[in-house]
Amino acid sequence: MAETNGKPKGDGRPKTAAAALPKSGSQLFEVLKGIDFERRQLVGKKKGVGLFDLVKDPAGKHRCYACTLCERTCPVDCIDIDYCPEFTPQKWDLAAEKAAAAEAQPEIDFKLFDAVVARLREGAGLIEGLHTTQETYGYLPQRALEGIADELNVKISDVYGVATFYKQFRLEPVGKYVLSVCMGTACHVAGAPLIAEAFAQEIGIEAGETSADGLFTLQTVNCIGSCALAPAVRIGEDETVGRLTPTQARKLVGKLRRRGEA
Repeated sequence: MAETNGKPKGDGRPKTAAAALPKSGSQLFEVLKGIDFERRQLVGKKKGVGLFDLVKDPAGKHRCYACTLCERTCPVDCIDIDYCPEFTPQKWDLAAEKAAAAEAQPEIDFKLFDAVVARLREGAGLIEGLHTTQETYGYLPQRALEGIADELNVKISDVYGVATFYKQFRLEPVGKYVLSVCMGTACHVAGAPLIAEAFAQEIGIEAGETSADGLFTLQTVNCIGSCALAPAVRIGEDETVGRLTPTQARKLVGKLRRRGEA
């Protein structure tokens, strides 16, 4: 570009991508309008200042965390970050974080884990091992998953991936009584949502949660195969109660609470 006395020729205004574009348009247009492609910088801003003002929180404050992603992916290379943190960066101690995470895991009775090990050494696969673990502990403790990974000589991430893929596996402890409210078509039409709401109000938890006293876990399931008893609820794995009303559901909670505290 020709210069006169060190200044650009012309009207002195930077040329932008908006010259050949309409005066209004999409959000992309507004962004392109603010870029001087020839000078590789932003219009009306000093060199090195990027599009940070386009990202604001509801209060209008900037939300730039200096991740440098904009600098690394800028299509016209007009952003150059000279980041100076407001606070001193904290060093990441991976070993300490792993130790803290391990310490936070609840202890389990490894004598019970012998049954899982025996099943695996008989030739059972990963899924059978997870089923045996859940039958033993009621859920899949982190330490047990690590033991399975060691026994099968696989990565813990592979074991965790399978455990989280199938909905029947639980990674958190459940209550003594697991109330599974059927939400299949027959039960839903017969009032299953009202039954679930009655349980939630009486126990003081939402579906998917466990009560603080460890007595109840409330969950909803797609079907328990008891359509003739709609609306039906399964207690644990063996007991099914059908044709419930909200009042009966509340009474059932009291009955189970007395049984559990006896």
